[in-house]
Amino acid sequence: MQSKTDAAINGDSTSTRATGPLVLSHEIVAFIESGVSIIVGVVGADGRARAGRALAARMTAGGAIRLIYSAEGNAALVAAAQSGGPIAVTFSAPMSHRTIQLKAPTTTAEQLEPEDRIKLIRQTDAFAAVLGALGYQPAFVMSFRDRRSLDVNVLSFIPNAAFEQTPGPGAGREL
Repeated sequence: MQSKTDAAINGDSTSTRATGPLVLSHEIVAFIESGVSIIVGVVGADGRARAGRALAARMTAGGAIRLIYSAEGNAALVAAAQSGGPIAVTFSAPMSHRTIQLKAPTTTAEQLEPEDRIKLIRQTDAFAAVLGALGYQPAFVMSFRDRRSLDVNVLSFIPNAAFEQTPGPGAGREL
């Protein structure tokens, strides 16, 4: 039997929530754009999931989320992104471990827009500050900030499922 999570990713009618795009609260949008850790999983043309790390996220007026990620170190993600397959993304705050997961049945590789670059700078600065506060060495923190100047790509999706993934009794709860 297909899990609720798999059904939500696939837009299957057996899911317990309505299909179609989600309307995310302002609080969730602020969280995902706050400079958190972003882990991305995309299903490639071969049907296998590929994972990578994004540097920033931006919510558009149309409800799409644009993930900005470095091409360097994400070759498998770059290749999978071209397939347009399903995506699952976790946004996690290192200090609190608060984690939100968003899913969508399709993705689109897109060109970087000026607003993406602004979000990239703000969010990598914020994430680097958290890493520094956690005691990571300055060289490591700076190497993370330096990634934003590399060749970056954008992957967009319109989420159709959201889950609370913060460790604890509420983990896995649909939002």
